[in-house]
Amino acid sequence: MKTQSVDLHDVTVLFYPTENPYHLQSMLLKDQVVNNQGRVVIASKHKQGKIIVAVIAGQVELLNLLGDRFNVNPLSVA
Repeated sequence: MKTQSVDLHDVTVLFYPTENPYHLQSMLLKDQVVNNQGRVVIASKHKQGKIIVAVIAGQVELLNLLGDRFNVNPLSVA
């Protein structure tokens, strides 16, 4: 009897929370199923309340995000 193997991948998801759509965030999802077309299947519990921007293979460390530096004081003009 032939058994069907399931392809699993760790992915990083970039998203905006619907309650604060100006604050880009990320989350790591481990062992996510990949369908026959090669797309990662994300459970609805991980999609809820999010506007997903990108799904990236593996664990990614985000160093800077858009908006991280909005609180910087402007340079003075001399």
